[in-house]
Parts: sequence; C-alpha cells; structure tokens
Amino acid sequence: MNANEMTLAAVGCSGHVGEIFVKEFLKSGIKLRILARNSDALSERYPGATVIKGSMLNPDDVARVMEGADAAFVMTPMGMRNDPHPEVEAARSVVTGAKRSKLKHLIYTSVLGADHLTGVGILDAKYEIERLLASSGIPWTALRCGSYMEDVFDVRLALLNQGKFFFPLNKDRRFTYTSQMDVPRFVVEHLLPAEQPMNKPLNFVAPGTFSLRDIERLLSEAKGSPIRTVNKFPTYYLYMSALPLLSLRRHRFSSILPLLKYFDRCGYADHGKTVQDLFPQFQMTTVQEHFRRLWSHNENKAGS
Repeated sequence: MNANEMTLAAVGCSGHVGEIFVKEFLKSGIKLRILARNSDALSERYPGATVIKGSMLNPDDVARVMEGADAAFVMTPMGMRNDPHPEVEAARSVVTGAKRSKLKHLIYTSVLGADHLTGVGILDAKYEIERLLASSGIPWTALRCGSYMEDVFDVRLALLNQGKFFFPLNKDRRFTYTSQMDVPRFVVEHLLPAEQPMNKPLNFVAPGTFSLRDIERLLSEAKGSPIRTVNKFPTYYLYMSALPLLSLRRHRFSSILPLLKYFDRCGYADHGKTVQDLFPQFQMTTVQEHFRRLWSHNENKAGS
C-alpha cells in the first residue's frame, strides 16, 4: 500500500510536543486526521491535514476521528502534581472511542521503563496505559521512546552555542535517546502497512547509551568547540526546593521535576531488544548524526 492510500488518525497531537510528529506525517504523504479542541487554529497551522473538532476525553469524538482510519497515533497528556491518573483516564476515553470505531491498530507513544512502577507520574501513567491496551482487545503497538533528542538538545541551542548544556544532573548517569523525526517514518514504513500489529511494546531508541560526560564530548566534537554540562549544584537543589510551590500552582514542572529526580538517581537507559534488533533494515538516527545536523542545519539557515 502506498503512503497516499493510508489514513492515520492523530489523537493528543495538537500541542507543542506533537508538532514534529504531525509535520513529518504530512511530509510522508499519508492522509492525516487530527482531533483538536481548537480546530480552526490547527487547520491554519496544518493545511495539509483534516482537523476534526473534539476532545480526546470524549469517546464519541475519538470514535469520529478514528472511523475508517488504517491506524491511530496516540499521545496522552501529562498530569500535573506528579499524578498519573488524568493521563490514564484520557487513555481510557481513547480506548472506548477506538472500540466504538472498530479501530484496526492503535499506535501509542510510550516511554522506556513502562514495564514497572517507579513512583514517577509521567512514567507510571505509561505503565498503566500499556496494561490497559493489552487487556482492551484492540490491536496495538507501543513505542517506548527514550529522551527525545529534539526536546533535550534542539531547544537549548542558544545555550549550546555559548558552550553550556543545561542538564544539571549527575554526569555519570547514562541515557538512551530517540529522534522524534524517526517515529513517523517508522510508523509509515512498518506499522501502517502491517497486517498484524505487534500487540506489545517496542523499545524505540537510537543505538548506544551515553553518560552526560559522553554527551559533553560528542556535542563539543559536533560544534568544534568545548561544551560543558551545567553543574548539578546548586541548580538541581534549587529546583527541587521549589517543587511544593510548583505543585500548589499546578505548574507543569510539578511533574517534570520528579522525573529529573529519577534521572539523577537512575539515568534512563533501555534494556532488552530494540527497534534495531527487530527491524534491522530501519536505520535510526544516531546521537552523533543528530548533533551534526543540528549545527549544519542552523549554519545553512544563517547563510540563506
């Protein structure tokens, strides 16, 4: 089946994190339907997509956007105050809508470590949602992604150009990364045309695990000048001391800081088979490639 013959429903993808996914799906040539509360604004942002007004918290809206689609690509919204329950409830609504529409394949963006509980709301929500999918009877695949390269590095480019990498954690902790741009390509090439969904999770990560010291070296090599990670002290401790106030205000950092605390204690590396093991023909973007593209892309923009 050609890409332009396939229809994908996108649920939970109207925000900032989903922007790269949406743009790459549109570039692939598939027919993309997006569910969004603010349908007018999203139609202007993505003129190549069909935008359907509605909420992922309403199963009837979910069913409408999934009706007749070859698959649905689903992201769930982060709960505040380190609370996984709002995210899990959103997933329950999606599952109900998917059943009503007789969805052929639900593709869910999950996280590494979703096979056990951690006490971190962002991670534990994915644990519960994967269990929900496994018991739902809906054909499904969960892509367990590592730290998104675009979210960790690209948004910090201005600081990187000053020789600083703002990630104030233990420099010996090891991390596994995922390029967001690889996700739509894999979905279109291997999940949309597939007759049988995987019905299980897949560690969707780039090759290698890296300490923050390794990242300093690789960033420095790509830029051609030294880049150093900001020291853990005092920034990390100032953030943690602000957590009660951020929770009171329901700030998004009330969920992100517990995740950083987990990263500082455990790192974030994959274990078990990865996409490269199961789909050796699919080439993931490496950390080194991403760093080279990061500066070459911005040099090209500056010179144009």
